[in-house]
This record gives sequence, C-alpha cells and structure tokens, in this order.
Amino acid sequence: MTAEDRETRNAEAGSNGAGPVAQEALDSGKLAFQGEMPMASALEPRQLALAAALAAGIFTPGVDPVDEVLEKCVIVDGLTEVIEKLAVNEGSKNGSTDSGDYVDGFFDSDGKRVGTVTGTAVMLAKEPHIWQHHKSVTEFEDGTFETTGVIDGTAILHGLTQVFRVVGKTGRYAGKQGFMTLTIKDPAQRPPHYHTVFAMA
Repeated sequence: MTAEDRETRNAEAGSNGAGPVAQEALDSGKLAFQGEMPMASALEPRQLALAAALAAGIFTPGVDPVDEVLEKCVIVDGLTEVIEKLAVNEGSKNGSTDSGDYVDGFFDSDGKRVGTVTGTAVMLAKEPHIWQHHKSVTEFEDGTFETTGVIDGTAILHGLTQVFRVVGKTGRYAGKQGFMTLTIKDPAQRPPHYHTVFAMA
C-alpha cells in the first residue's frame, strides 16, 4: 500500500477504522516546525476555566452554554507570584536528583500579599531543556489547594505558558479541581516575577 493509498484509507475510515478523520487533523502535521514560535502563549482565564469545567465533567461541548458553565467556576486572576525562599538539594552528587524546596508569595495588583505557596521542585532534566516536577500547596484566606505538574522551565524563560493540575482541599476550593497557568511576567527582577491564573470547577 502506498502512502497516498494509506492517507485515503485513513481519511475515509479513520486510522482505527472507527470513522472519518477531520481534514484539520489530517493536515495538522504540515504545521510542524513552520515559522517562528510566538513568544507569548497566555491562556485567558475564561479559557482556563472552560478546561476546568471539562475536567470536572460539568461542561458538554456543543450542548451547554459557555457563559452558564463559567458561572459555576472559581477563577483567581491578577496575581503575581514571587519566589521568597528557595533551598536547593544537590542530590545528583549522591546519585539521586537535584531538587528545591520553595516558598512563594502571591501579590495582588496593589502589591498586597494575599497568599502563600509551599512546594518542592524536582529536576528531571537539565538539557537541552529544563524539565521539573512540581508539587505544592497554596494557601489563601478563603481556602487551600494542591498543585502538581511536569513543566518545561526553558519554555517559561522564553515566555511560554505552562499548565499545572489543581485540586481544591479546603474552604472555597474544597471538592473542586482545575488548572493553574504560570507565565514569566518580569524577567528583570531577581528572582523573576511570574503571572499566575487559577481556575476550578
């Protein structure tokens, strides 16, 4: 079977025989490695909340009105995350992995400290990109939630957004789940400042 025959068969029946494959999916490979990667990739809070609603199973695409679903979501936006403490454990010297225990502060648009995140980052790879596993607990006055994720630190330093999983634990966030985005905001600061958005449903 030629490549052309295989593409025709896949288009008609789907690669698993379950049904036709949309033209957008068939052609998506043509977009790979084309042109320059945009430096900014921020996900809007409403878009993040919609993803949270999908993960929570309260949104059916093509059926539920988006605005009604978003009213059920909790969105925390407009915060700047600042690293306040960071202790590095050079475990790789002992045949293990490097890691860091950190405490970050969350500040609102007026510069008021409104929350604290306490967590651990484990270095998975240092090159060609920096990959880390993060696990943390965030505390606000109205509740707490746990955040986990595997992120590309090099991508963050190039202005690209990374996404974490969020699970509510207490208060306003108890029983909810969703996502957090992390994007570099001010790389000139030492350490840099980050923009964060949380959305749960």
